[in-house]
Amino acid sequence: MNYPNHFIESYVHNGGIGVLIELGFSDSATSRSEVFTRLAKDLALHIAAMAPASIEDLLQQPSVADISITVGELISRADGNLDEKIAVLRFVRWSTNPQDALQPGPPRSPAVIYDLRSVG
Repeated sequence: MNYPNHFIESYVHNGGIGVLIELGFSDSATSRSEVFTRLAKDLALHIAAMAPASIEDLLQQPSVADISITVGELISRADGNLDEKIAVLRFVRWSTNPQDALQPGPPRSPAVIYDLRSVG
């Protein structure tokens, strides 16, 4: 599906974890709605807390905003409330903590996780 509008949300947790997430949608008015802005913030917070390895992993994880549903279901609820199709296009999560679990191989595109101390 083509998403003519994109929105980037950010989240930084105590200066040690940073997240950028890019969402796609059709109607430009969507990004000004309270439902959409809450969703964007919840998704960025979720990525910081749960460190999904890919968009597919993100969508299958229980949501930190409501553990009784998955992130995919959370997005679907927002879709229904807004009569809009919202998609996670990509995200990135940085961590300054070497103890954070990083996947052993290269990240599955388009999601990427970096340890800032290992970036030259």
